[in-house]
Amino acid sequence: MRLVALLGLVVLGACVPLQSGDPASPYYAWSTGWSVRLERPLTIPAGEATVRLQYGRIVPRNSVQEHDPFCIVELETVSEAAQTLQPGRFEVRRVTRSVDPVSAAVATPWVRTRLIEDDGDPSFLYFVTAFRLRDPAQPALRGMRCAWNQMAPGNRHLMRHLTLAEIRGALGGWMTLLPPGERA
Repeated sequence: MRLVALLGLVVLGACVPLQSGDPASPYYAWSTGWSVRLERPLTIPAGEATVRLQYGRIVPRNSVQEHDPFCIVELETVSEAAQTLQPGRFEVRRVTRSVDPVSAAVATPWVRTRLIEDDGDPSFLYFVTAFRLRDPAQPALRGMRCAWNQMAPGNRHLMRHLTLAEIRGALGGWMTLLPPGERA
């Protein structure tokens, strides 16, 4: 009977998600009350609704080093003119995490002639932390997604979500994540 009870506890324990109260952990359980402060105007180019930040700099879409942390600031719509977010404090309404597999299309002559097989497994595995942001003064703001490609099946220690420090490193001096209660 004790063995059955112990086994039941082990099984229930396996159902508990990995969460931590430590912001330095990739398993940090984001609480309510966080905010994001935009330190200076951030311009989204014409014909786009996103801008990418990595290593504390704005980087073009095709220049993101996807194995390193990066963040994408998103607006609601694409505009024919450049759109500029003004400095201010944005409320973090919700934080979600996901793992997004992406399979790249392989178009080499070797695959087409079946000399090399494409197993169809994902080529990229993005660990994404998404922040739904709100600023009544700037209703075009949608949110921010911070991620990295962790397609490293041989090293399970790398396959994890970003820590708060890694996200802050990607944002650099552009944006600051502020914990609940911090008004600076």
